[in-house]
Amino acid sequence: MLYISHRGFRVGVVENTFQAFECSFNLNMDFIELDVQLSSDGHLFVLHDVNLERIFHNLDSIANISCKKIKLIRSKESNQKIPELKEVIDQILSQGDKTPKLMIELKGPGTAKPTCKMIEESKITDFVAFSGRNLAELKIAHKLLPQVPLCLNITKCKEFTLKNLLETTSTGALPLPFTMISLKSNLIIDEKFPKKCHELGIKALTWGFYDKSNPIALIKSLITRGVDGVLFDDPESVPIIRNWEKKN
Repeated sequence: MLYISHRGFRVGVVENTFQAFECSFNLNMDFIELDVQLSSDGHLFVLHDVNLERIFHNLDSIANISCKKIKLIRSKESNQKIPELKEVIDQILSQGDKTPKLMIELKGPGTAKPTCKMIEESKITDFVAFSGRNLAELKIAHKLLPQVPLCLNITKCKEFTLKNLLETTSTGALPLPFTMISLKSNLIIDEKFPKKCHELGIKALTWGFYDKSNPIALIKSLITRGVDGVLFDDPESVPIIRNWEKKN
């Protein structure tokens, strides 16, 4: 099973920051999932939300702020900065071969081309996967770097929905050659989603445990239903699930 830290973990740390990524390194995760968006002057930063209000006490949109100003912003908790993607890549390279791979969600518009350029220049095509719900950005990324695996976040994808996937009978009918597809946990009510993924040679991933009352029980039930990977929000869940999986 794939152990993936969602935004580099969201519980006990500040998501999408070096604090969260360090926790991912310490737990030997398979992937660190993170989101990339562009500043007003075209620099790639790691951030999930369009604006900075939730974590950084700032009402601005990242697309309206320059790189210089973004570097001065700090989180409400733990005084964490918004990392540049290049800084995260440099950290990955400094860890050696045992570091988690990066699952880069192309969150913002226009992120595919500069992200691909940075990955190619850094020579880390073997250490990344692209994810997202925007098929246009994923298609650009796949055209530029076809060797990089693709993960579709199908939960909110408008062009290719869960219904479309369940009706797909061959890989040739897919809009892109996905190696992984992720679906929010509350939408996996039976084995249909993972079973269809497996029929198409795709790994079924799941996410969405941050606000659940009993995430451990939910994760176990989804693994039992056949999912191949979990995007963990809470780092404390990881060793619990690893130990449970070994026994089962």
